[in-house]
Amino acid sequence: MGSENRQIWLATSEDATAVLALLARQFEEHEIEVPAKQLQTAVEAMLADDRLGFFLLAEADSQTVGLACVSFCWTLEHGGKSAWLDELYVRPELRSQGIGSALIEEVLQKANEMGCAAIDLEVDIEHRRAEQLYQRFGFASLPRARWVKELR
Repeated sequence: MGSENRQIWLATSEDATAVLALLARQFEEHEIEVPAKQLQTAVEAMLADDRLGFFLLAEADSQTVGLACVSFCWTLEHGGKSAWLDELYVRPELRSQGIGSALIEEVLQKANEMGCAAIDLEVDIEHRRAEQLYQRFGFASLPRARWVKELR
């Protein structure tokens, strides 16, 4: 797949179907259960309000093949507006072709343009390949564990 046949764009509400399809594949691959209606509501809200964050979509040879989802938050640790790289996904058969790297480059640029002081993310403990990708872009592991309490 030649890079001349690739493009990355900021998703709009017209891209909701493509975003949802890629996220469904991502969650299935990682065995993350998110009710379809809950996911649709969250995606549509973010696409409608750029204060919440943004989605980037990657296309290769006229097919939508990857995405990045970035949510915004306000943190004391980073001194203000920060980005959370919530999801980065490239279809498995197209990995190792630079699509994930291109998405990360665009995430870094957009987050910086939008006034973010930092970008945080999490990596599954067993996902060494993803760790190596993020390390190449200057992300550093923190000596912490992420915890969650569902409120619904």
